[in-house]
Amino acid sequence: MLSGVIAGFYIKPPADLAFVFLGIALLLFLIFYYRAKKQLFEDHFFGMVVWIMFFVLGLFTATIHLPQNQTGHYLNQISAEGVSEKAVLQVRIREVLKPDLFNDKFIAEVELANSKPSHGKILVLNPKDSGEAEFSVGDRMIIASELRKIPSPLNPHQFDYSRFMGIRGIERQLSLQNASFRRLNPQKGLLSEADRMRQNISRDLQANGFKKEELSIIQALLLGQKQDISAETYNNYAAAGAIHILAVSGLHVGILLLILNRIFSPFDRSKKGKVVKAFLIILLLWVFAVLAGLSPSVVRAVTMFSFLSIGMQLKRRSSSVNSLFLSLMLLVLIHPQWIYEVGFQLSYAAVLSILLIQPLLYSLWNPQNRLLKYLWQLLSTTIAAQAGVLPLSLFYFHQFPGLFFLSNLLILPFLGLILGTGILVIILASLNLLPELLTSIFSGVIRLLNSFVAEIAKQEKFLFSDIPFSFSQVWIFYLLLLLLILLAYSFTFRKLVVVLITIILVQLVFLSEPSKADEKLLVFHRSGKTIIGQQFQQKLKLYNNSEEIRQLPLIKNYKVGAEIEETEILPSRNIFSIKDDYLLVIDSTGIFPPKANPRYLLLSGSPKINLERVIDELNPEWIVADGNNYRFLIDKWRQTAEKKEIPFHHTGEKGAFKIE
Repeated sequence: MLSGVIAGFYIKPPADLAFVFLGIALLLFLIFYYRAKKQLFEDHFFGMVVWIMFFVLGLFTATIHLPQNQTGHYLNQISAEGVSEKAVLQVRIREVLKPDLFNDKFIAEVELANSKPSHGKILVLNPKDSGEAEFSVGDRMIIASELRKIPSPLNPHQFDYSRFMGIRGIERQLSLQNASFRRLNPQKGLLSEADRMRQNISRDLQANGFKKEELSIIQALLLGQKQDISAETYNNYAAAGAIHILAVSGLHVGILLLILNRIFSPFDRSKKGKVVKAFLIILLLWVFAVLAGLSPSVVRAVTMFSFLSIGMQLKRRSSSVNSLFLSLMLLVLIHPQWIYEVGFQLSYAAVLSILLIQPLLYSLWNPQNRLLKYLWQLLSTTIAAQAGVLPLSLFYFHQFPGLFFLSNLLILPFLGLILGTGILVIILASLNLLPELLTSIFSGVIRLLNSFVAEIAKQEKFLFSDIPFSFSQVWIFYLLLLLLILLAYSFTFRKLVVVLITIILVQLVFLSEPSKADEKLLVFHRSGKTIIGQQFQQKLKLYNNSEEIRQLPLIKNYKVGAEIEETEILPSRNIFSIKDDYLLVIDSTGIFPPKANPRYLLLSGSPKINLERVIDELNPEWIVADGNNYRFLIDKWRQTAEKKEIPFHHTGEKGAFKIE
């Protein structure tokens, strides 16, 4: 089914055609099912038809979730051509996002588009200097504004925020800065009530003396709100391999499941008691999900562990694995775009690895001491989870915290106690019964946790960063891991041969990873700076007068994505050659060699030139303007280029300029 979902999002077939395919697949399934029931032996054709049916089901699910196939989607109610559209929308705030340097961000659900009933999500930006009161979940407003596509990254190998939001079903954004809008009466609902509860809890905790840094960690651990965590603290947790602690997801829900399973263990004495136990556990897990804001990560985790709790009652590993895949199928049917979310992939990879690998590791040693047994169980679980998420972590984040086992071994044993105490603190604070002693103790625990993580993060020699890791390497590593698991559970000579062949394939994949290009010249986009890079295989020369550009995210990300092994900073210059062409730079001095006849002309530093005369003298085939120019000059140059019928490339609109 997953392959069908991927195919649906990639091919984007019409909804009618997908529906026809689904009908044919179901008809084939019924025919071969009836045929298989009458046969004495296994029917291989029936297995093939089942695979086809699930593939088409995934294809159909993805297709009907595409905006163009939803008549009520707001993009189909307005003109969807071009980069921007103007519309009058009535929206309701669904989620408050982490703000950036200039804007507060919200995800809103569209209720009306140009007075027509509509649906679909949109990103709303509210400038921090607008003076508007804060928005909360459930707030509603009417906005007359220009809708714009969420911009793609302007430099190669940068984080693609437009793709990230597209995965969440958000295709457009609007800003309240140049919009006319009017607030409406807020709409009460489950999400708005949950948000109100979280705000009340935060105020109660603040009133009881919790400081900003401690409060931000409590909100992340128990309320699913990471917006207030400082960048330094967040980076410390990432470097220490403990970033999963700050996101309410599978780890927290899993710990809560174990706690509830232990609390309700007396129900195991009767058959009906097990049913009651499973019901109570699932109910309380969903209460926790509502309190945490029903974010996608929480919904994923609670759904997954709701099915796992049923598998736990059956006390068979196969039941737990089947329950895991049942939850996966259910979530993909409801939200097929989630398969592209990093959190979704990491959650299922970690839990599946724990279910399959942890028993194998745990069986390697059987300590008699209860403390050693508990620590070994914890360590084997941590290693199993890390083995499952390692390829994806390297692919997405390009770093590996070497001390992850230490941070997890020392934090996870107490995380259940921290979560349990935190819940007690929240309840007592809400009832205005929180003792000052408990406040001091819990604040001290949070400070100690932050200090420990910071000390781990300082051990930079154990943080392996900027690791290039391709998509093909992810697949070959997971294939090898799966084969090793199968070999460990059932050793045969044939499986051993397959594993050895796969190890050879892994080596070949690493050795055969081609360089992205033999040679290329890049004009990066950076406001107020001119950065030109010349790449030859895995060596990068950067032309700029400052060594500080090494630390710019756009350079660091490019080095990882392009698998650069050596970087050299050189002084700026005005002429660059590549193969049989060359690029001429006219900088702030406005000086250029006459009759140079370059193919590419780069304007940088807002030179005071008459571009029309320059074009007549130099006769370039391309005009390029980077981010180190005044906006009014760029607009003026664009008009001149259009008049002369020469292609014009502004890196602030079209991204970095590449010559290959």
